Amino acid sequence: MPKVTIIDIARRAGVGVGTASRALNNSPDVRPATRERVMAAAVELNYHPSAVARRLQGRRSSVIAFVHEVGDEPAGDMHFKDFISVLARSCARQDLDLLIHPIRDGDEEFRQSFVRLLRGGRADGLILADTREDDLRIAFLSSEDLPFVAFGRTRSAIDYPYVDLDSQAGSLEAVTHLIEQGRRRIGFIGLPLHYNFAQHRFAGYQQALESYGLKVDPQLVSTNLHTETETRAAVQAMLNRSNRPDAIAAATDLLAIYALRAIEDAGLIPGRDVAVVGFDDLPLAAHTRPSLTTVRQPFDLICDLLISTLIGVIEDDSNIPRQALVRPTLVVRESSAPSLP
Repeated sequence: MPKVTIIDIARRAGVGVGTASRALNNSPDVRPATRERVMAAAVELNYHPSAVARRLQGRRSSVIAFVHEVGDEPAGDMHFKDFISVLARSCARQDLDLLIHPIRDGDEEFRQSFVRLLRGGRADGLILADTREDDLRIAFLSSEDLPFVAFGRTRSAIDYPYVDLDSQAGSLEAVTHLIEQGRRRIGFIGLPLHYNFAQHRFAGYQQALESYGLKVDPQLVSTNLHTETETRAAVQAMLNRSNRPDAIAAATDLLAIYALRAIEDAGLIPGRDVAVVGFDDLPLAAHTRPSLTTVRQPFDLICDLLISTLIGVIEDDSNIPRQALVRPTLVVRESSAPSLP
């Protein structure tokens, strides 16, 4: 369905575009009967003026909603606070307000929630995160022609606006680093694979091993991890094998930190006996013992792109790219020391 414009409103009401604009902005020089016709046409066509248009007309600043899933999985990770802080700064630079809109993980009421936010005038657009392999939220928003941008890709054939981190490239670089340090028995600990970014990070691990002629040992792979207890138990099981891993790649820094503790509990020296790499570069990563080698997400760039992309969607501005893939960087610290001869 094409986006309704003020031209459509004017045509439906039988007035000029200028008259329609003045009526929608409650200008005193428009006759009440004309204003009523214009407003009725706007309601009938489900017209909502865009964020930038309202700012140009001197009305209140627009609101962007970030949909935050409340649960025990990736949206609740330690980097959420850092991400939101950076996103709020990006909004402020565009004179936008940021609304945090929580929904329960797996909440089927999201359809009504999104409609209330956008068609009820509380927000002009949505930012989604933690995209799934087949994401019902994206399918719904696209089918309803509602303005949104996703932080993440899916496997869907739907052409939708997104900004994503190239997690596969980041994981590939991290595991390649371990191999170049002389590590050959490399395990992997990861998140539930119905999250697309979790799949990409696992794929990067596999790609790195395959590129060096190393086989993926299923007994050194553990995904679908949620808690510290589960993660430490998974790492302990790997370390109890007769041919234990000499390195572990983790899908997040938090999983990597749990792995460091499990290695230490097994009487081994993390970073020397078993190297560890993480993903995210939490502020804590530089202060673990040993300090954590990890993949850094450039949140400043990502958040600026999310906001500019969403403004382009709201304004239907074809000059603003609808999709962007951002490359992360590897930060080498003490936890990935070279293998001893």
